Amino acid sequence: MKLIIRFFSFLFCLQSFAQAISNQEKITKYLNDYFSQDREIIHVQFNKKLFTNNEDIAFKGYVLSKNNNIPNSNTANIQLVVYNEDEQIVQKQLLFAQYGIFSGGIHLNEKFKPGKYHFHFYTNWMNNFKEDDSFNQTIEIIDKNIPYAFQTNEPNWKTAEINLFPEGGIILNGIINLIGIKITDCNKTGIEVADGVVLDSKSNEITHFRTNQMGNGVFYLKADLNEKYTIKISNDKLKVTQLLGKITETGLVLSAPNNPGRNNLLVILKTNEKGLQTYQNKKFTVLIQQNGNSMQQEVTFNNSKTEQPFYFDKKYLPNGVNTIRVLDEDLNEITERLTYIEEGKNPSTTLNAKIITNDSIVLSGKTDIAKAHLSISVLPEKSVCIDQKKTLLGTFYLNAYLEKPEPDTYFYFNPDNKTRRQDIEFLLLNQNKGKYLWENIKSGAPKISFEFEKGVTINGKVEKELKPNSQNKISLIALKNNLFDQTTIDQNNDFKFEHFFVQDSTVLALQMTNEKNVTQTTKIEARIARNEPRFVLGPSFEKTFCPVIKSSDTIFNFAPPKTKASELKEVAIKNTYKKEVFTHKADMSPMARAFKFDGKEYGTVLNFLSSNGYNTGINQSDFSVYIRERRGSYLGESASSPNVYIDNVLVFDFNQLFNLTLDQIDEIYIDQTGSSDMTSAGHGTIKIFMKTGQKNDYFKVKFTTLIVTKGFAQNFTYKTAPFENQDEFNYFGTLGWFPNIELDDHLDYQIKIPKNQQKEIQVVIEGFTNDGQLISEIKKVPIAGNFN
Repeated sequence: MKLIIRFFSFLFCLQSFAQAISNQEKITKYLNDYFSQDREIIHVQFNKKLFTNNEDIAFKGYVLSKNNNIPNSNTANIQLVVYNEDEQIVQKQLLFAQYGIFSGGIHLNEKFKPGKYHFHFYTNWMNNFKEDDSFNQTIEIIDKNIPYAFQTNEPNWKTAEINLFPEGGIILNGIINLIGIKITDCNKTGIEVADGVVLDSKSNEITHFRTNQMGNGVFYLKADLNEKYTIKISNDKLKVTQLLGKITETGLVLSAPNNPGRNNLLVILKTNEKGLQTYQNKKFTVLIQQNGNSMQQEVTFNNSKTEQPFYFDKKYLPNGVNTIRVLDEDLNEITERLTYIEEGKNPSTTLNAKIITNDSIVLSGKTDIAKAHLSISVLPEKSVCIDQKKTLLGTFYLNAYLEKPEPDTYFYFNPDNKTRRQDIEFLLLNQNKGKYLWENIKSGAPKISFEFEKGVTINGKVEKELKPNSQNKISLIALKNNLFDQTTIDQNNDFKFEHFFVQDSTVLALQMTNEKNVTQTTKIEARIARNEPRFVLGPSFEKTFCPVIKSSDTIFNFAPPKTKASELKEVAIKNTYKKEVFTHKADMSPMARAFKFDGKEYGTVLNFLSSNGYNTGINQSDFSVYIRERRGSYLGESASSPNVYIDNVLVFDFNQLFNLTLDQIDEIYIDQTGSSDMTSAGHGTIKIFMKTGQKNDYFKVKFTTLIVTKGFAQNFTYKTAPFENQDEFNYFGTLGWFPNIELDDHLDYQIKIPKNQQKEIQVVIEGFTNDGQLISEIKKVPIAGNFN
């Protein structure tokens, strides 16, 4: 009997030991499962935030892998949806990302009325997750015909609201509590105060506090359950009193006094005297994690001390926001706290500017890192359009882990802000919770229902009935974009091109070829098959809940447009000289030679081309017609061929020209420079126009053309807009936008901007390196040179 009891006692001990190990393993498994799929997060830099209604809006996007903290090279399709103030969609774009970067823009037009617009960037893959990693940016368009009132930094004092954020979410009786305080107006704009006090029930001043310009502050309070405390602010602009709130009899408080100068992060789990009795013999796990990276320690209150301190080595913690959680024995979360880790220095850039001519400035930059991708916006010294609040560092290191993204992150990363690390800790204390909820993490791995989109799909069907075991194929050609691909045709006469990277308005030609690569005539139907995925969580619009205060003393009046020059009266000049009329000359460049035929000419078109710069003939290998540049005749069959058009239809099969005679032709244009046709890539263009009414049944188009819609946005070329005078330019203009600065093994670069009477310029730099180092700076650069 004693043996049986001892055996069961031994089993119980094993089970207890296994339970402790099991909890650690469970926590690790929860994290590994929940963060098993890579997540991407987007940041977008705009060239500025305020635009007149004749400018270009330009942007550069950066996509980071959250699991690996490096550029996400897997991302290809970026969705952009632009909303107006009424939250109506005004434009959509599909943007192409490569190596974690993309760029684009919008040429403003009549669709964009004055007002605020919300740009929302996301990917289809993001829809698999419960957390929002998309990017939102609000810009404003103003009308130059309406006076512009400059916005002030003054908050709406009448709507000031105080919110308290004690560590652990409770104010605990009998201990010194650290309590975060946040003061904002109706638009969540921070209110800075320097003279806040906490009073007891007898109006004694217990402690003082102040808030920074973001409205965040802290104070310490040894709480007494039998006392009532009041928060009071009284100054010229703000008078408010508010009760402190409930004091809890017992509980747990998680404290993390983060000292940036120390290698270890101190974490303290606190309770009061009553809590010692409640939590005796209970085990808690303190977990610190960011994504799937984690460290954990077990803690108990068995030593009769109300404070249980322990340390985490910072070298094992990733930079950015880390979440500290306290879990009970059943792995339920008791409380959480956010802290910020910043080991090492962020990369920096040195800049200097020098006038090289009377109208140009060279801006020389040097970074302390290589293999970087940068984007730079250069604005005048007095620009009111900069408002660079959303920074790349803030997006990837801060907002990536906050439930409610902070609208102004530059304040926390401005190198001129000497208290920025303290300000970050104040911000993180004043958060109810982080972006990643423990209950979601415990729920298991995300269900993957949305694919990682890469390119678009082209679906189609051929009309011609295919024989069994047919080896016919569909060829897809876009000469202008140097695209060529082939795919098979299935038993239902259907075909598909997947993961195709093609821009809107691209003209694609599709033709069917047999096993001998000879073009077959058939009707082909094709379309771009792409769903335009909506963002499941919906865009987070930056809303204003009360009028933004604008200064009545600083109103800018734009100058009226300069009067255009008067048109001269029309003068008629008679000329009796009869000039030969070419009907289609406007279709060609001035470099093209034009030939007119009156129907009396003899000979074939191929012979005519042979007399005008090309070699023509029949390939002996497959008896097909060729037209080749004479200058490349030594290359034989590898010599380049021109683009040939008949009645503006591109000819893919030169056999169609074999029996074509000059008496059927109205005009022929030959441009051996290729400047008449961007698709020819310098190999020349020949355009043949048939006589009106000419029977040309022999000329059968053996291909189908498809103009791409729902493809990628076209390449965007940024242009600065003119302003009527220097004052307008100084406030609203742009000196330059450089979205694609690539640093390989070198560390320096140069860009050229117009001088435009600037003595100092503002330069906004953002970017990242191939190994995930982040750059985000705003610099004021004096112009060295003669200003006379």
